[in-house]
Amino acid sequence: MKQSYLPYWYGIGIAAAAIAFFILLSLFDLHTNPFYSAANIIFFGAGLFLLGLKCKNTANGDFKYQYGFLAMFKAGVFATLIISSVFLLYITELNTSFLAEMLTVWKKDYNITPNIVVFGLVLMGLSTSLVFSLIHMQLFKKSQNTEKGKKHTL
Repeated sequence: MKQSYLPYWYGIGIAAAAIAFFILLSLFDLHTNPFYSAANIIFFGAGLFLLGLKCKNTANGDFKYQYGFLAMFKAGVFATLIISSVFLLYITELNTSFLAEMLTVWKKDYNITPNIVVFGLVLMGLSTSLVFSLIHMQLFKKSQNTEKGKKHTL
């Protein structure tokens, strides 16, 4: 498999895990509790970490920060788009009463539409992807504490 496809495969994996977790929650009628959406952090974190590890291992010692960051961010964006699309399909076609159940307090006070909820989901996914990509790249980047690097300090 070409390395350029890795972000998309890992993005599909992250999205599949998050969607499977949502379906599992819906079987036990726990999917209306927004607290459980925090589990998506685990799926994003683990998936992006594994992608960074795979990219570093396949780079043969020539692992660049920019490539790793871009690969992880791309995987997170791709996963976010898949999750958001499935969620939009779920709340508009499969379970139209989902928003009313989940947002009982807000529905009375604010005009919450599916578009606003999906937009919020996309923003959370993009910000999670950005933050995790930056955090994980701190683990995978080359150290500047080498003999060559020490010559350039004050």
